[in-house]
Amino acid sequence: MNVILVEGPYFEDFDIGEVLESPPSITLTDGFSAIHQAIFGDRLRLPLDQPFCKEVTGSEKVLVNPSMVINVAIGQTTYATQRVMGNLFYRGLVLKRQVYLGDTLSTTTKVVALCQNRIKPGRKSSGMVVLEIQVRNQLGEEILHFWRCAMVPCRDTEVDTGHRDDLNTISPKINQDALINAIPSLWNLNLFRQRFSGIHFDEIDEGAHYRVEAREAVTCALELVRLTLNMAITHTDPAASVYGKRLVYGGHTISVAAAQIMKALPNVVTLIAWHHCNHLAPVFEHDMLQSEIFVDKKIPEKSGGGLVELTVKVWAERAEGNPDSGTSVQVLDWSLVVLMA
Repeated sequence: MNVILVEGPYFEDFDIGEVLESPPSITLTDGFSAIHQAIFGDRLRLPLDQPFCKEVTGSEKVLVNPSMVINVAIGQTTYATQRVMGNLFYRGLVLKRQVYLGDTLSTTTKVVALCQNRIKPGRKSSGMVVLEIQVRNQLGEEILHFWRCAMVPCRDTEVDTGHRDDLNTISPKINQDALINAIPSLWNLNLFRQRFSGIHFDEIDEGAHYRVEAREAVTCALELVRLTLNMAITHTDPAASVYGKRLVYGGHTISVAAAQIMKALPNVVTLIAWHHCNHLAPVFEHDMLQSEIFVDKKIPEKSGGGLVELTVKVWAERAEGNPDSGTSVQVLDWSLVVLMA
């Protein structure tokens, strides 16, 4: 009997305009939320406090942490990137609707750009695959829309595919109207100002710079990969990594950074968008992560509060036993937009 090899696609296997295999839809439950919270310890108020969440949102259901929503959505796109060597960027991500426990997410992934890396003697051929991703809930409402770019190896190590698409056509900037339209219109943001002291929208200053002293160790990386149905082999099999160590899924690093934002700005209401998120270097299990947060811009909202554009830079101190142990390297450059009351 012939053995059928179950494997992921190589760079030559992708075609522009191709819509990739549909992943399982995922219903977000208390169990998902509990595991995600245990890994990251995110202090975003609404997903943690059901009575307060009901007062603010008017919903009987509990808000899902947006980091969890995005991690699940990315995991659903990884049929395309099972052989990923590294994820280069995310761009133009807008959380168009907030997600609540009990909602079911379905994701569509489309190939929109291909660019083969320059061929060099002694180096295996590879290329950049840009995926356009759309996420809908059980009612067919669009939840998320964004692009991500992954580097994928070629099957033929010396092939020249001729793919030379310009990746700069994928804009890293989201227009202001799209951001304002993503603000939940029925939420009572006055409750935040009334109930919690500290920094709110009016008190935060453009140009402010925060450094979170408390570093975070990367743990349970494999558990997050499994939770989100992430199929990238480099996250599960050290032999599939060019470093000989399992790479930590990029969303793990981003979620640690999101949790550290809440230590600096505990009155963030929710996350609205990412202009871009660039992975500058790999992260490995047990690396120590530290974040710096920069306030770039404030966009007032007519009913009070508004949007705050942040830049977050994350450094990793390499753990003993990891490549370049003892050194510190910047691993993330993240431009995002949050809602503050």
